[in-house]
Amino acid sequence: MQQRKFGKTGITVSEIGMGTWELGGREWGDISEEDAIKLLKYAYDKGVTFYDTADQYGGGRAERLLGEAFSTLGDSVTIATKLGYELDSDGWISQGGKVPSYNASREYIHQAVEGSLSRLKRDVIDVYQFHAPPPDDIWDEAFGAMEELKQEGKIRFYGLCLGNAAQALKAISETGISSLMLTYNILNQGMASPVMETAAENGIAVVGRQPLSSGLLTGHINADTQFAENDYRKTWSREKIVSDLERVEKTRSVVGDNAESLPQAALKFILAHPAICCVIPGMMSPEQVDDGVATSVAESLPETVLNKLRNL
Repeated sequence: MQQRKFGKTGITVSEIGMGTWELGGREWGDISEEDAIKLLKYAYDKGVTFYDTADQYGGGRAERLLGEAFSTLGDSVTIATKLGYELDSDGWISQGGKVPSYNASREYIHQAVEGSLSRLKRDVIDVYQFHAPPPDDIWDEAFGAMEELKQEGKIRFYGLCLGNAAQALKAISETGISSLMLTYNILNQGMASPVMETAAENGIAVVGRQPLSSGLLTGHINADTQFAENDYRKTWSREKIVSDLERVEKTRSVVGDNAESLPQAALKFILAHPAICCVIPGMMSPEQVDDGVATSVAESLPETVLNKLRNL
């Protein structure tokens, strides 16, 4: 497994990380706690050292599973978690509910960190992230609270997830963030410029989320795929799937035989961007872990192929 610097934090992480939304069990189909813990340990044994989670995933379940799997490993595992959405709100997409309320107040931040520390069985959180940008009226209060947590020794660094380009650039210029977690993949390249370029110039780590575009770039989804009742992708319209699959086929055509698989090509495309420190595909089986890990030692995509993919 290849390692990369996590911005200017001094942390080094595996370039293939692991997202754990899937392990929450509410938006991606079922996975037992026993299987989830085995999978986490399997990924670590294969060289994965960076794990992204959120207090919301599974109503605290994903954090708790990480605590069960890695509580004795200390600094050999880097865990980034998130806060902001109601703890028990995960699953609202697949169930057709309303967008959960978001809280980034100083009081809530100080409360939420204690819950995450307890579930993760850690004394300090490596990277504490806002699950979404704080509202403008409490922007300064929210980031000020993160600085307080650093001074108290409860977190090492903090970052921002999601949001639009303007919010990301504002955070880079106005706050002490150490990381940005952005959606960036072959089918969604909007954050490449200027956000990712600006982040790299400022030594801010960029983590690529949804690298396989929620499974579309695995090559295993077709227009007739039936998703489980607790899989948020069941909300996709057939028109969206058909349109996206057309773009996937164009991608497959460009990649050709320059990669062992479509998922490996998708991950290699992201890793080719100089701002990226790691990608976090979701993994629900040892086979998916193996495929992700194999990407790290696979040959890079030719520059001609990368340019064609950037211009799709």
